[in-house]
Amino acid sequence: MLSHIEELLEAKNVFERNRTPLRIRALGILLYHLGLSLRNCSMVLSSFEPISHESVRLWHHKSSALFTVEKRYREVIAVDETKIKIHGKWHLLWAAIDIDTWEILGVWITQGRCSLEAYSFLKQALQKCESNPKILVDGGPWYKPALERLHANWEHVTFGLRNPIEQWFGILKHRIQLFYNRWPYNASIDTAQEWMNAFVSLYHIKEGF
Repeated sequence: MLSHIEELLEAKNVFERNRTPLRIRALGILLYHLGLSLRNCSMVLSSFEPISHESVRLWHHKSSALFTVEKRYREVIAVDETKIKIHGKWHLLWAAIDIDTWEILGVWITQGRCSLEAYSFLKQALQKCESNPKILVDGGPWYKPALERLHANWEHVTFGLRNPIEQWFGILKHRIQLFYNRWPYNASIDTAQEWMNAFVSLYHIKEGF
């Protein structure tokens, strides 16, 4: 995975200036993605050359450019939301997943949940679909008006086929728990969204998409 990240950084020209070797940047991105703190990443990388923890943070955010989910035919996608705490306050994280490939079609952090937010997120997720996939949702009352407005093919499912989205939330929360109650440190919603975009990009790379 390290070599793959390094290759993508070069191919996509993520960094304009290359004073720090791409191998070191790729290592910092990978170590942080896997759960090492920014400061500990800095300590490891500084055995090669001085690297600040802020540099690692910025590298990680830029890694969101490494992978883009392609628009393709999809049969079934699952959509759900979960609570996450940012700077001591609860927010909602929306996510959509292709249940056959486990590709994440979108993530979005909001302060609340209503049919308008559900509509906006579902519309975004469907932009990654060439087909009119069946959309699996739980019993949240905010989904039905949004799905009807989109003329979507949908089904209310509590368990079973929606397991991939629940399992992916488990993967994400395992990583977030390493931050304890400060994820990311002193974050705004925008900063947290940038972190999430990078996490999703690296998730796809790690899983070999």
